[in-house]
Amino acid sequence: MHLQRYVSPDLTHFVGKRLRTQAERYNLLKRILKTGVLKASPRLKHAHPLTRALFKDTDLGISTNQGCVLPAVCFCDIPLCDLPLHMRKYSPFGLAFEKSFLASVGAVPVVYVPARGRPASLPYPGYGRQRVASQAVCFDEVWRIVDRLDNRLDASPVQPRKSQEAQLLAEDTRRVIEFLYFHIFSNLKFFDHRLNDADRRNFYLEREWRVGQDVHFELDDVMRVIIPDRWHRQFRRDFDGYEGEVVFSDWQH
Repeated sequence: MHLQRYVSPDLTHFVGKRLRTQAERYNLLKRILKTGVLKASPRLKHAHPLTRALFKDTDLGISTNQGCVLPAVCFCDIPLCDLPLHMRKYSPFGLAFEKSFLASVGAVPVVYVPARGRPASLPYPGYGRQRVASQAVCFDEVWRIVDRLDNRLDASPVQPRKSQEAQLLAEDTRRVIEFLYFHIFSNLKFFDHRLNDADRRNFYLEREWRVGQDVHFELDDVMRVIIPDRWHRQFRRDFDGYEGEVVFSDWQH
């Protein structure tokens, strides 16, 4: 039983934001439902579909949201009655899954960071307030430090003569850095907390969850399909066996 309206028992993914027509968006939704695959994006060139490839650009600050990108499928944790604002920013075509199903395939909430906010305490000894003006500055410095550690490990491979303790330290450091890239840095989302709700750059209201790989599902796993009213007859013809909920995105909920 959910006692708060601002969280939802399901997570919704909208499709076709960059497509120009409703017909294109419907066909994309249809293809996803027929194939049972939500593909992680962005797709990295030359990467094998089963490889978890991560895009990392250390010349970009982590606060740009572009410095560490793991291809993922994104969902919003927004109750049905509050979706209209989100649909105006993205698309009126979507599908929803129970939160428990998505958690079982790796979904986790992102960590939102107000880029222009001030850190409550200085991150390192010797840092003055003039140098750490925002959370973005703080996190970008950590990003540079982790990159330096990563580069040192690459430049100094463990030699056979090194002590077992040194080898274990190097191996553990490598594991920690890799974990930070795939599970922490790639799930940070910096935003401007001063923007109004309707601003397309206001990400915070999405309460985003991410799955860092393709999501495979059966049609029965789909809890809800969201489409404009004019497409409901076509949808029933295409998916006459679908027993989940169909909601019209242009109706008032």
